[in-house]
Parts: sequence; C-alpha cells; structure tokens
Amino acid sequence: MTAASLTLFPLLAGPARPARVSAIVSGAVYLELDPTTDDEGKHLPGAVVALLEPGAVQLPIGLTLPPGVADLVPVMVDGDPVSPGPIVFGYGAVSMAGTRLPVLRWWNPSVPKQVLPPPAPELLPTALLDSLLAEAAGPLDEGLNLLRTGDTEAAFQALIGVGPGLTPAGDDALVGALAALAAWAPRSTAHRLLADGVAGADGRTTAISAALLRSAVTGAVVPQLIRFVGALSTGDPAAIRPALDEVLPVGASSGAAMAAGAVAQLTCLIQGPRRRRAAIDATGPIGAAFVL
Repeated sequence: MTAASLTLFPLLAGPARPARVSAIVSGAVYLELDPTTDDEGKHLPGAVVALLEPGAVQLPIGLTLPPGVADLVPVMVDGDPVSPGPIVFGYGAVSMAGTRLPVLRWWNPSVPKQVLPPPAPELLPTALLDSLLAEAAGPLDEGLNLLRTGDTEAAFQALIGVGPGLTPAGDDALVGALAALAAWAPRSTAHRLLADGVAGADGRTTAISAALLRSAVTGAVVPQLIRFVGALSTGDPAAIRPALDEVLPVGASSGAAMAAGAVAQLTCLIQGPRRRRAAIDATGPIGAAFVL
C-alpha cells in the first residue's frame, strides 16, 4: 500500500506534474518538481519529494512505496541515476513507468499542535543532554552555543548549510530547534526569526535540505524527533534515554544533530525565565522587559 506524508497532500491532490531524479541514497530516491501553473493559471511552486522504501525513515516530504515495485524505482548505474520510465505526481497518485500507485494511507509528520510547557530544569538529565551537545562539537559548536544563549539570527547564520551531504549537519540542528519551538514556543520571536531565515535559505544549502527546513518551520519532522521532543517534555530520564537512542541512528549524523539542536533550543527556553527572574530582582519589572 502506498502511503504519504500529509505535507504532500496539496501536491498529490493537484494536477499531474512530471518529476526528475535529483539524488539516490540508501532507502530513498529524491525527486524535484519544477514550478508550474494549473488549469486556472494558479502558480504551483516547485517541490522536492522523497520516494521511500518500506521501512525507511518517514521523512516529512516522503512517500513510502509498497513492496514489490523495485523494478519501477530509479537506480544508480555507473554513478548516474537511471529511471525505468517517467515519474508523474498528481491526481492522488504517483505514476512510475506507466504504473499508477494511488496513495491509500497518510501519516501525520507534525509535532503535536498543543503548546507544551518546557520541562522543569531540575527534572532533566543534564549530564546526558550535556554529553549530547558535547558530541556535536566542532563545526556546530558555535551555532549550538548561539541557540543556547538566544542569539537566534546569529545561530541561523552559523548553522545553515554547514557540513557535507544532502542534509548538512547544521541544517539538521536547525530542524531540531524548529521542532522544539513548534512544541514549546510556536509563536515566539525565535520561531519567527528561524522561519524568516529558512524562507531565504535557497542557494545557501542543498535543495533537499531546504525542503526539509521548510517542513520543519510548520512543525513537520521525522517521527523519531517528534518522540524525542515529547520525551524531553516529560523531563523523565526513563523516557528521554530510549527516545534519544531512537533518534540518534537516523541518517549518518542527522539524528545526533537534530537532537542537539532541540536540546540547545530547550536550554534557551528554560534559561529565558531564569534570566527574566534575575532581571526583576536586579532592576524591577520594567527593566526585565528588556530581557529576551
């Protein structure tokens, strides 16, 4: 049975659009769709879609193919992608090499919409989370520190496009931060600043990573990250440890970077009230208005 992320519903519900292969990795074939117009002249933006093998990580831009269609899926031959035939999206299905595969099941890739309170600092397993951030040191260290201290604009500039691969680790950290904000502070200035940065990210990172970042702005991320953020909300080490063990294996380094970004953003959200209380003690409520 063909299944798809709900973020693809407008694309699949629209008119038929041809797709071309942009990259093939283990478990996924990435496709690009060019901008076009519908029959009424309405502009339809370009899109990036991932065709996923059964059992692959459910990307928020992904469509999971049913078993038994391997002969229809593009493959790499001598370093170049080769497709058995044209690929078309629209009218409720993906068609490959003349075979129509209707989408019969959907999954929700979004962080729960209710605004959750950040966990109490004294409940968090700080040693575990500190070690996670320490392991992400190196090219991400500056950006993660900026996320922790609340310098969101500088953090975005320090992380966007940093690292090799289809989804650079710096972008993965931003995805984690956006997931944390979707759960705990969706109407915050930090979320708006990251969303503004993502809106202008084309050309600063890969097309695939830019598509995943745009999804993360809406709270749509991989399910392992959703469960990790949910576990962090409890502050319970017994819930956080297995959720962390689940998210870390995602991709070569993506899971660790996403988790580190979420923890760095959580640290900022927890410290914000502390800084505000300190400012009230030092300057009174009016002075505290200038904190954060």
